[in-house]
Amino acid sequence: MSDKLAAALEAAKITRIVLIRHANAAPPDGSKPKKGEIPIHDWQRDDQMRPLTDKGKQQAAVAREWFQTQIGVPNNKILITSGARRASETLQLLAEQKAKKQGFMAGLLGCGKADTLGMEVAMDVLPSLHPAGIAPACEALFDKNGYAPLQKFYDMEGGEQAFAEYAEIVAGEMVQLAAKVEKAPGSTVSLFGHAVFLNAAAMMLASKAWGASPETLETLKSLDLGEAEGIEVQREGASCVVKHISVRPHALWS
Repeated sequence: MSDKLAAALEAAKITRIVLIRHANAAPPDGSKPKKGEIPIHDWQRDDQMRPLTDKGKQQAAVAREWFQTQIGVPNNKILITSGARRASETLQLLAEQKAKKQGFMAGLLGCGKADTLGMEVAMDVLPSLHPAGIAPACEALFDKNGYAPLQKFYDMEGGEQAFAEYAEIVAGEMVQLAAKVEKAPGSTVSLFGHAVFLNAAAMMLASKAWGASPETLETLKSLDLGEAEGIEVQREGASCVVKHISVRPHALWS
């Protein structure tokens, strides 16, 4: 599907994709595996419902600054999240806008001109951003090795192929998404998801759709995407540039 993605993005006038990892989240049930227990990765149980921690909410408040200023909510055609609660909560905390309730009905309801929060841009879910059940090889590698840059997984037997196959699934859903938002204003799509899986999606986008240079691809392989950090992939002519958006060093990321 990645071979169709470039044309789909071109037709929708999408020239920038921003991939944002969720902020710090609670463990699946608040506990660690018991001694001797073989840990099953969170998303095979109740991973979808893990909320942000207080630390995660503080991280999101810091990340909101760069998202609002460097990316800009109105520049987005649509805001996309995985089906996991921690990803959608991160989206909401980064992208919510303040609106003024005014007029007769607002006064009648006692709202006056009080600030309210709302979304200026439409939201939707891209199921493949959470790899549960669709990428078993990637899940197995992640279960065994945990969080790491993409290069670490590429160095493992079958790792590069596993993540490339996962990224193709994301590409297929993004082709459909591009067609869906073709007439919407803006040139950006922001995706809120998970760890190294976002790196794999960015690699697919940069290498297959937008013809990134070998140097850019090497940068993506080694990029360590922290909590509430982003990968900005910006098309430039026949190629693209990649930027790691991070506020580190910072106490909340220590």
